[in-house]
Amino acid sequence: MKGALAVLLLLLPLHLALGAAPSSPPPGPVAVMPFRNLNEDAALNWLARGLAETLVSDLRANGSLVLVEREQLDAAVSELKLQTDTLTTESSAVRVGRLVGARTIVIGSIQRARDTLRINARFIDVETGTVLDTAKVTGPAERVFSLQDELAARLLGAPVKPRSKRPAAHQAMRALETYGRALETKSDDERTALLRATLATAPSFEYARDELKRQEVRLAELARRAAPQREAMDASLRATMQDPSLPLEQRSLAALNLLKLDHTRARWRTLRQDAERILLLGLPDYHGQLPAESAAFARIVAMEGLHDWDAMLEAGDAFLRTYPHGTMATAVDGLMRSTALARAEYERALREAHEEVSQLERKATNMMADLERRGLPTSDVRRELDIDRCKAFGRRALREHVLRPCRAYYETWSLGVEPLQQHASREAREAEINALVSLRRFTEARERLAAFRAADPEGERASYTRTRVISIRRDEEE
Repeated sequence: MKGALAVLLLLLPLHLALGAAPSSPPPGPVAVMPFRNLNEDAALNWLARGLAETLVSDLRANGSLVLVEREQLDAAVSELKLQTDTLTTESSAVRVGRLVGARTIVIGSIQRARDTLRINARFIDVETGTVLDTAKVTGPAERVFSLQDELAARLLGAPVKPRSKRPAAHQAMRALETYGRALETKSDDERTALLRATLATAPSFEYARDELKRQEVRLAELARRAAPQREAMDASLRATMQDPSLPLEQRSLAALNLLKLDHTRARWRTLRQDAERILLLGLPDYHGQLPAESAAFARIVAMEGLHDWDAMLEAGDAFLRTYPHGTMATAVDGLMRSTALARAEYERALREAHEEVSQLERKATNMMADLERRGLPTSDVRRELDIDRCKAFGRRALREHVLRPCRAYYETWSLGVEPLQQHASREAREAEINALVSLRRFTEARERLAAFRAADPEGERASYTRTRVISIRRDEEE
């Protein structure tokens, strides 16, 4: 009896903290507001942001609640001209909830003390502003997702099935940190980089993978909407700079603006073509900028972007002969020097790769001869040699030379059932696709990704190159 009483007393604080689970979830739609960081250290804001989003993701996956999407909340905050941190107050949160059509809002907070984490939440009726329920969970920070499951169960009124393959212990907090920082940043490039970093250290972190997919869809839609406007602007600038009936000053300005736009978008083939058009026009100086000099410099930059090194060095020499004292002469000289060094480094790396492959082939030949003498199969040795050929060029970023050996590997060898074999096959496909994207062979990259998906759906979903391919704008040049 004493033992039973002791267990009851130990469980009582947890029961009081969580309360008895409601018989049914709160009325939806439900809007989960950004959590408040109760620590004085703003460096922990990532924890509040990341935890709120993982909670929303788990509730969405559960399927029993209608949730307000983050984009709707962001639009409402913008319309009401509120700051994100004010959403942790009931009055502001209720205003946003009404605007997005929510019936219930969730306001939460986190507090970390060394290795202990406390998460609080209040469920508020939007119409009346009354608190429907409260929940509080406390435990080791490395159990962050278990604590989150307890909170979600409180909200749903039923046990929550944990998301599969979530990282645990210290890896959980590391993954949550890079994920939370990704959500905080306003830069799309930085967000993508942080999400990829999260998946690199925790490949099973589904929250980051889901966020990458959201990012892909959003950026693709933005690009689709912006494409007609960009094309119209480019066409207008080209028409202006080539119209002999317009003032020369206006034509020069249009030419300079066109070069800037092409450069900003990294549209190297278009930049090269537009630069060559401008060189033929003989336009006059515009406020200290000569369109011909800017176009000659733009051609060099475009050739570097296209990795047309011979043409770039030749164009650089011509530039320095024509504009030896020009404002861009120093930059051109620096580009030529760095290109010469990069070219020498590339050739050195290529020699090293060929030497490494030769050594591997000699070693494999000896091993296979020995196995054949003993009447043993040689397939494992041949398989390892083939993936090593792919790796030898891949780790040196020899993009053109990666394609053949990596594709040969996965076309020769099946995916297999052993984890190491599956990893090698996926590594070969990713190396090939990554090289194609870097070479701006986008159509081939899309085709190879589709083949990857058909042959190995699980590997394609976890592939970091998937995001690179899907993020390619439809107006980007091959």
